[in-house]
Amino acid sequence: MIKRYIKILLTTLFLVTILLVIIKEFKKSVHEIRGEYTKKQSVNSSINGQKPVYNTPDIELNEIDENKHSWIAIDRKDSYNNELQLYSRDNVTFDEDSIVIISKKEIIDDKIYTSGLVESTEAFKYGYFEFEIEISKGKGLFPAIWLLPISGGPLPEIDIFEMIGSEPNKFYGVVHFEENNMRGRDYFEHMVSEKEQYTVALKWDAEFLTWYIDEQQIYTTTKGVPHEYMYIIINQAVGGNWPGSPDDNTIFPNHFKILSTNINPTFREGRDL
Repeated sequence: MIKRYIKILLTTLFLVTILLVIIKEFKKSVHEIRGEYTKKQSVNSSINGQKPVYNTPDIELNEIDENKHSWIAIDRKDSYNNELQLYSRDNVTFDEDSIVIISKKEIIDDKIYTSGLVESTEAFKYGYFEFEIEISKGKGLFPAIWLLPISGGPLPEIDIFEMIGSEPNKFYGVVHFEENNMRGRDYFEHMVSEKEQYTVALKWDAEFLTWYIDEQQIYTTTKGVPHEYMYIIINQAVGGNWPGSPDDNTIFPNHFKILSTNINPTFREGRDL
């Protein structure tokens, strides 16, 4: 009798295991089909010059909520391109989905300006990245939203948004890359009307990069498209080779504000910080 019960139990466990494997494979197939459908929809939208609309199947609500708090402010004294600022966590404030970077004229160590820099705590590969922003104008200001690889190298680099304060009506998007041991780049510059807020966005596909400003497609390139995980940097530099040094008309303190974000990656993973 006991042997019979054991045989029945083992048979039941075997059948349950098979059933669980079948269910897992079915869910995986459904997820892949949905992902392919979403990708086709986004490619068609980009080709037609429309802002892509994304579904987010199989994403739990707590994962979406984490997007609101997935930033970290950075302390950094050293800068590049002859920039003049010291980055301090004290120059960054977070309020729900918004980020405010404050640039100040103040002496700390051997720096006469301070500003803020934040990084995403996650890395991404492909997807749609949108930011509602409010900018300040003034010579020497250099706000930017950009991506770097988690490998730690300087390339590839995607600049979703760049602007210099002396030309606040001209927005830039750039991709920097290396091919055949040669550095290259592709970029656009686009004139915008002066207003209080703008929306800037990037669609990063395996085959192309497309930039949007205020929901209008601005530029698409197939050159140097990255295929690796990258993290987002948001900062406002002061001074440097491109924007030049602030002058007497540059008002401090001033702000670079991220009013809201819509980050919808195809793939995401945590970073080692």
